[in-house]
Amino acid sequence: MSVKPADGETVRGDESLRTVQRRVIRSLLLVQAVFSLMFAMAGPLISLIAERLTGSAGKAGLAQAMIYCGAVLFSVPLASLSMDRGRRTGIAAGYLTGAAGAAAVVLGAVFSTYVLLLVGAVALGAALAAGAQARYAATDLASADRLGRSMGVLSWSSIAAAVLGPALTGAFAGIGRGVLPEFSGPYVAIAAGLAISGMLVFVTLRPDPLLLARSLDRETKARPKFRTALAAVAGDPPVRRAVLSLMIVHATMISLMNMASIHLDHGAATLATIGVVISVHTAAMFLPGPLVGYLSDRIGAHRMLLIGLALEVAAAITLAATPAHDPFLVGLGLLLLGAGWSAGYLSGSVLLTASTRSGIRTLVQGAADFLVLLTSAGGALLAGVMVALWGYGGLSLFWGAVVAIVFVRIATAARRTSPE
Repeated sequence: MSVKPADGETVRGDESLRTVQRRVIRSLLLVQAVFSLMFAMAGPLISLIAERLTGSAGKAGLAQAMIYCGAVLFSVPLASLSMDRGRRTGIAAGYLTGAAGAAAVVLGAVFSTYVLLLVGAVALGAALAAGAQARYAATDLASADRLGRSMGVLSWSSIAAAVLGPALTGAFAGIGRGVLPEFSGPYVAIAAGLAISGMLVFVTLRPDPLLLARSLDRETKARPKFRTALAAVAGDPPVRRAVLSLMIVHATMISLMNMASIHLDHGAATLATIGVVISVHTAAMFLPGPLVGYLSDRIGAHRMLLIGLALEVAAAITLAATPAHDPFLVGLGLLLLGAGWSAGYLSGSVLLTASTRSGIRTLVQGAADFLVLLTSAGGALLAGVMVALWGYGGLSLFWGAVVAIVFVRIATAARRTSPE
């Protein structure tokens, strides 16, 4: 026996919704692991390709920044596509667009065309936007008391990328050797990997969680406009607080992490030492995910968000007070930063999902990703200027103060709205 929902998704009559949800999570874990492994190589390599092509460090940095600009550009269109055609189509379209972008990067290197390289970088950003939206796909069929756990378990799909990504870069370096320009060989693997991710999500993410939720009346069939989503972000206090928290938590992490390697280099740290410190930070970002998700469900996402914000303040203070020649304390600060991001970003995403009404939830999630990525891109671009003016300590104190203000605002709002 089968049940045929209105939106075309089929579920066996003897199959519980929880069983379907477990299948969705398994599919997303597989897809996200492949995506993360491939995408981990994209940013560093495109900078190297651009520098070899132009001889300019500034243009190399711009090429990497264009990936994040592309993610901003594609975040809302992919959310709209998901609303119309389902998560499967929206996420697959993002990965396949990213695959085409990676191929364009290779062609830009082959034909020594910097503009084509930038176009490829923008298209590659669609894959990053799709990867961000996948975490919300994990919650479409989740019960209200399991939103955090459903989202948190996906963070483990990024661990493989953190551990194996650098090794894969070397392993793929031989692709096209003698035929392709230096550093562009691995981009062939990136294009293939993203294409595989797109096909995997289209084949394995069945039934489509968003379409099934809609057929079960957990999501409405309304098709709101983007301005409606922005109005919800601006006009609904819980949604506004969730988006604000996501913006600040992510921008703080991006700014302080990106400049940490330069800070350590100024202290004469070796490349191996810098690699270990960054690995500790990355592990702290993704390893706690399932625990953070569980605690968000058990003690409340608001409390976990406050814990995440407090950890980021502690990280900023530690980094501001640590000299560049002390990699142990810098590593401690980055560990706190990674743990704070894990707690704050996941719990903020849970709050956003729980606070948004069903008819506009998918588009609001896309609008939130748009604002988060935009803020982070701006923060990353300004970080270099701020370090030049104030040093890494000044940058850390700036973001620590911003996070502290958000902490006070969230804590005050939570106290005001809590039952007596």
